[in-house]
Parts: sequence; structure tokens; C-alpha cells
Amino acid sequence: MIGRFRKTVKLIWPEFYPKTSGQLNPYFTIADYRKIWGIGITLFIATALIPLAVATITYYQMVQRSVDSELVLRTERVASNARRAVTFFFEERLDALNFTVNEIGFGQLSDTDHLVAVLRNLRLGFGGLTDLSVIADSGIQIAYAGPFMLEGKNYGNQVWFKECKQHNYYVSETFHGYRNVPHMIIAVKGLRADGSFFILRATLETERLFQTLSSYEPGAYADIFLTNRSFILQTPSKYYGDIFEKMSLPLLDYSQKTQTVISIDNKLRSIITGYAFITTKQTDTPFVLMVVKQKAGMIGALLAVQSNFNWVVGLGTLIIVVVVTVLCTIMVNLLFRADRSKAETMVLMEQSCRLASIGQLAAGVAHEINNPLALINQAAGYIKDLFVIQKRYQTDKALMESVDCILDAGNKCATITKQLLGFARNVDTKIQKVNLREVISDVLIFHQKEAAYRSISVAVSMLKENLEIETYPGKLEQILLNLVTNAFHAMEDGRSLKIQASPSNDEAVVISVSDNGCGIPKENLQKIFDPFFSTKPKDRGTGLGLAITYGLVKKLHGSISVESRENKGTTVTITLPIRIQEEKGKNEDTPGG
Repeated sequence: MIGRFRKTVKLIWPEFYPKTSGQLNPYFTIADYRKIWGIGITLFIATALIPLAVATITYYQMVQRSVDSELVLRTERVASNARRAVTFFFEERLDALNFTVNEIGFGQLSDTDHLVAVLRNLRLGFGGLTDLSVIADSGIQIAYAGPFMLEGKNYGNQVWFKECKQHNYYVSETFHGYRNVPHMIIAVKGLRADGSFFILRATLETERLFQTLSSYEPGAYADIFLTNRSFILQTPSKYYGDIFEKMSLPLLDYSQKTQTVISIDNKLRSIITGYAFITTKQTDTPFVLMVVKQKAGMIGALLAVQSNFNWVVGLGTLIIVVVVTVLCTIMVNLLFRADRSKAETMVLMEQSCRLASIGQLAAGVAHEINNPLALINQAAGYIKDLFVIQKRYQTDKALMESVDCILDAGNKCATITKQLLGFARNVDTKIQKVNLREVISDVLIFHQKEAAYRSISVAVSMLKENLEIETYPGKLEQILLNLVTNAFHAMEDGRSLKIQASPSNDEAVVISVSDNGCGIPKENLQKIFDPFFSTKPKDRGTGLGLAITYGLVKKLHGSISVESRENKGTTVTITLPIRIQEEKGKNEDTPGG
């Protein structure tokens, strides 16, 4: 079980995320796998989530518009129905008073006993009346039927009296009046036989009006009430105050039709409000009917469905992100492993090529050592003979010259051996300052015999004699050896090789290796640095020389370019920094390091 878990983690873990070793970097096809990984995840997630986001937003907008339209329609319907009911409430009682004024007349209505009988009959027929009053044109109340002691009250200066005198009908706001309790009145003007007028006034039972309104209340999250046009509540409101309190909701301009708007109240609740101005056929009233619905409460079930939908969308988004991340990680891991395997193979081939070069060098070194050793043996034999014959020759000049020859030959052998061992080292332990002429000379030593045997002339041109750079000597020698070896392979006997070195500026040096050999076809110039690509016969090349050389140049923070014409020759130019900084924490030549 643990092993399977480890395999799963290894499969989805981004192996490329840590930095790779400096030795492998030049041979990677892709420089930054983390960037590719991030771009891939971003693109795939965007491709998957953008359509989902568009569909979700479109769905919410369509649902919201549909719900708002339905709620607005329902609110408007409730407000219109309640408006008709309230309007009929006032019209019915105004008609009753108007009928009473015209049919009974002032003479009978001014009689208190007869007025009490009229009030009783009106209550039986219509209901909703508290008392009746008859007011003369002077404003003095001359007859009263009801529970209060209001006979003789003067209403001449009251607004309602003046309004009814002018317009024949009047419906008041809710007010306290002389009885000091909230009530509202309706009044109708009648004419006497002598041409004067009188007013029949009735006090309405507000509870009957409240009941009429509450019968249209559309649910627990809704409110229905009356207000005047100065924002003062005329009936109690469930959420916005009691009678005579100022309402916090704004009013719209007057309209004969019911209006509905969506807004935000003082408690930041989204509400739908229906407005209806109450106007009877006899007169205008000061009332505005308002139906207020809280959207959140009205669409509770829909919100629950939306919450579930949000969970589904969120879970789907999470699954998409996880799946895309895992798939991108697996794909980039596979690509990285293949690229790393190729890079490791290139490093091994570099080392193998270096070993092959050492074999070639060893043959030349062995030949070079033979001559000094012969001199050593000859001089040593001569000294032995002199010592055997006579000891006085120990201070002889010839003897000393022979001893010097022995020492020179021994030094030469030591130098050649040191060069061989230094070139064959697998690791450049540190950056060193090297003289380019000396490095080039050391490399050419290994081709001296071949050059003499094949009559190939070699010329070295230095713009600055003591041109020194700070670099890894082993890598520089390997680069120059590969280029010289390729040049010798490309030339027939009797041709020439030219090596030039010069500083390009204060920070770089340019080294070129030119031959007048067979050259490279134009169609192959773009492929010469590809691993395993070669124009040589199969028994003379692996196609790795220039690929490895390219990697070594990159390790030295340099650049390489090739110019060639078929049957004319080839020039390889490398540009290297005069000094490079050693990167701490990296082993430049340890595979997989």
C-alpha cells in the first residue's frame, strides 16, 4: 500500500521543479520546464473554466431576470388588487353619506335622535363608521351621534371643513383631532332649502381599514400599509414604523397606474415595492398604498437551489484544477525525463569522447617519450663507462653535458606526462588563468606527427601575444582539440589549418579555427550541432563531436558559430568571456550532480 502511494506521488510530483545540475543544463532541449508547466496549467484551466464561468454567469443573469420579473408582476398584482379594495372602501362610504344628505335632508339630520337612527342604519348596511356629525355653514357642529361629547364644536377653521366646502367631498389623513385618538374622517356637503349648505361628516373605523389591508398581505416577508405624500405612515407597518412615524422608503411621482420598482431599503435589504395612489371617483385622497416584498425572503427556495448549484460549480472547478494540474505535471514530467535522459547520455558521451581522445593522445605521447628515453639510456651508458674507467671524469665537461642531456630529457618526459594527465582529468576543480598560446600549443602537440606525415601546415596567429583568460582549462582544451581534430578529418594531405585568437573587447576573446578542407553543404549547416548528425563515413565519426563542443562552449558561458562553403573550407568561431565566475554549490562535471 505504501509503495503504491509512493509511486502515485512520484507520478504527479513535479520532478523538474528543483534546479537541475549545471553539467546537464547545456544539453536540455527546453531551458525552463517550470515555465512550460505553469503556462500549460494556466491555458488548460482557462480553456476549461472560461466556458463554465460564462455559462454560470449567463444562467444567474437569466434566473435573476426571470425571478425579478415574476416578483415584480406579483407585487404589482397585489398592489393593484389592494388599491381597488381601499378605493372601494372609501367610495362606498362617500356614496352612503351622499345618499343620506340628498334623501333625508338637513331638517331631519339636524335632529340628534334621527341622526342616531341614521348612524345605526349605516352601520348595519355598510359598517366601518364610528359617529356622524352635522356641521352648519358657520362651522358649528349642530348635531352629533356617537360615543364622544362633541356637540357645539367649531370646525370653521379646520382644513377639512374648508376643503369639503370647496370640493363637496373630503377624505382626511389619519389624525388625532379633538378626541385625541388616531382616526380619519370623510365628509359630504349638502344644500338646504334656503340655499345655504351643511356638511355631513363621518368618522371611519380604522380597524376595518387595517383588516382590509392585512387581507392582502402577501406572505411573511412582505408588508402592506398606507402613507401620505409627506412620507408619514397612515397605518402601521411591519418593518418601517408605526402610525405617524416618518417612512424611510422614497416615494415615486404621482401616477394613475400602479408602479413597481426594485431598490434597497435602509437596512440594505433588496426589496420590491409597489406604489398605488388612492383616488376615488368623488375626490382625491392623501393616501398612497405601498406593498413591500423582501427578495431574500421571497426567493428562499431559489437561494437554496442556487447554493447547491454553487457547490456543484465550485466542486467542478476544483476537480478541473486538480485534474489539469495532475495531467500537466505528468506530461511535463515525461517530457523532462526524456530530455534529462538525453542530457545524461550526452554527458556520458562527452566523457567517452574524452576517453577516446586520451587514447589518441596516448599514442602520440608514447612516441614522444621514446626519443628522450633513448637519449637517457645512451647518456646513462656513457656515464657508466666513464665511471668504470676513471673517476676523474666526474668533473669533465663532456660528462656534465651528458648529465644535462639526461636532465633535459627527463624534464621533457615529465612535461609530456603532466600534460597527458592534466588533459585526461575528468573534473576541472577550479577556474584558472591560462595563456591561449600555450593552450593552443599544447593541443597542437598531439597533431604534430600527423601534420608532418600528411604535409598539413598549421599556423597560429595571436593579435596579442600574452592573451590570457580565466576559465576551466580542461574544457577549453577539449573544445580546441575537437575543432582541430574535425579540421584534420576534413582536409586532404597538403592542405593548411589556421588558428587565430584576439580580444573582441575588454570582456571577451574570439578564437577561430579555419581549414581549407571539403567544407559543409549549405543544407547541413543547421544540423551540425545536433547529436548523432555527421557527414563523415560511419567508421570515422559518431556525430557527437560538435554537439559536445557546443555544450562545452555553453558551459564556459560562450557562443559558437560556423561558416562554411562546400569544397572551400570551414571556419568555426567561438567567443568566450575573458573571465567567468565559478558558480557555488555546483559540480560542473559530475553527472547527475
